[in-house]
Amino acid sequence: MENELDLLVKIQGFDYEVKEAKARLTQLPKEITRLEKEIETKEEDLKHSETRIQELKKTYKLKELEIADNEGKINKLNTQTFAVKTNEEYRALLNEVEFLKKGNSEVEDEMLSILEEEENIENSIDKSRTEAKEYVDTKKAKIDDLRNECESMQEKQKTAEAKLEDNLAKLPNDLEELYGKIARVRGTAVCMITNNTCTGCYANLTHQFLNELKKRNKILLCGNCGRILVYTEPNK
Repeated sequence: MENELDLLVKIQGFDYEVKEAKARLTQLPKEITRLEKEIETKEEDLKHSETRIQELKKTYKLKELEIADNEGKINKLNTQTFAVKTNEEYRALLNEVEFLKKGNSEVEDEMLSILEEEENIENSIDKSRTEAKEYVDTKKAKIDDLRNECESMQEKQKTAEAKLEDNLAKLPNDLEELYGKIARVRGTAVCMITNNTCTGCYANLTHQFLNELKKRNKILLCGNCGRILVYTEPNK
């Protein structure tokens, strides 16, 4: 029976390895996806700055054309003032010229603001490119590490599952069936004893029951959670 108890402990260890590998393999793709989204966000932020510069340049050109168009209108109106016959017509032309000049002044103020914003972005974009590259490179390296870990975990799971099956086959049929039944219900089928306590449900064990466990001559279940309890010497 001692050999069977030790075998159960070994089997439970391989079972843990399988479950841990599966849990990690479930988590790894999520971590990779999160990092990929962080990279995408950083690249989009940089692209937004570069796009904004192009938008500002286009807007500035349009403002230049607007001013040139107004200047042409002003010149034409100034020429017309020599041909008017009444003071009323003359004043109307002057008012229109003043309106266009005021409009040009406002457009020039807008152009100045555009140049200031463009300069601020230009001054920071080189630094942003460097920081973005470092950030992306770091995240990509982490993704590579996670993908390597994923491959390693897949191999670890495969190895643990093979060992689990091999060792389960060494158990008597009734004991293998009991292990499987408890594992399906409780997840963990075999628990060690720590400080006179079941490590599965943390129920305290009576001294009499503990003494029976120490004999290691039969299969005993926790009276609280129903798991198989195994006692080993502290130095083991």
